Amino acid sequence: MISNNIQIVFNSKENQRITKPILLYKPDKVYYFTAYIKRTGQKDENINFFHENTNFLKKEMPDLEIIHQKVDYTDYIEIIQEISKIINIERIQDPNCQFFINIGTGSKIVAIASTEASRLWNCNLIYLYSTKYDPFNSGATHKGKLLFQNPKIFPVQKPDKELIKVLKIIQEILIKKYKNNELEYSDRFIYKKELLRILEEKGFLDLKTKHKNPRFTQSSYYMKLNQRFLKPLASQLKYLEISKDKRNKKIYITEKGQIVLNIFKYLI
Repeated sequence: MISNNIQIVFNSKENQRITKPILLYKPDKVYYFTAYIKRTGQKDENINFFHENTNFLKKEMPDLEIIHQKVDYTDYIEIIQEISKIINIERIQDPNCQFFINIGTGSKIVAIASTEASRLWNCNLIYLYSTKYDPFNSGATHKGKLLFQNPKIFPVQKPDKELIKVLKIIQEILIKKYKNNELEYSDRFIYKKELLRILEEKGFLDLKTKHKNPRFTQSSYYMKLNQRFLKPLASQLKYLEISKDKRNKKIYITEKGQIVLNIFKYLI
């Protein structure tokens, strides 16, 4: 079975640097992002290159599907989120599809975010540079001969899938608990005993054997909650913070935890 080949590219003041990898790799589908900056309301200043490149590609590859999307070139999290949405959609349809992300286009933040996304979700990277770079040229900035690279990146250890699921459950509980409440996210908490009950109901804390004495069974549940979820999420990953109360311990999602939740919003 032949798997789909999908390329992700970001608009910039470039022609061949965008179109040549598409012609070379012959993807079944291209996701072509253009820029918008939310904070300033600025639109893509190089939109003419988008039109030139897509018109050229339609002539050269009439069957190529080009999907136009917009993303904030300054928003690291949003860029990763948008890439993750594409990966999720495409891998549901074809689990073996191959992704190629052109990191030689867009902005520096786009390149950084795309590289991180490729680490997280096993994508291939494409980088092109030229024998003549002319940033002041009225046309494309890269001229002369184009040279290809497929950068190899060091793998990153993704957080365990179940840990992210539990983090999402905590987030959902806090959203419901503090609905229409203006309390800062850093001040929102769930009691540990409440989390224990919910995770037990959802099947995250199944015990192989249960004691006849309910007190011992409850202690086993707390031990599993601590070792399997709270210790790695709080002590190791720093996604959670747990109060030092002797009883009724409170669990908070940290700023780092919120960032991770944003990154994995559409995957897991």
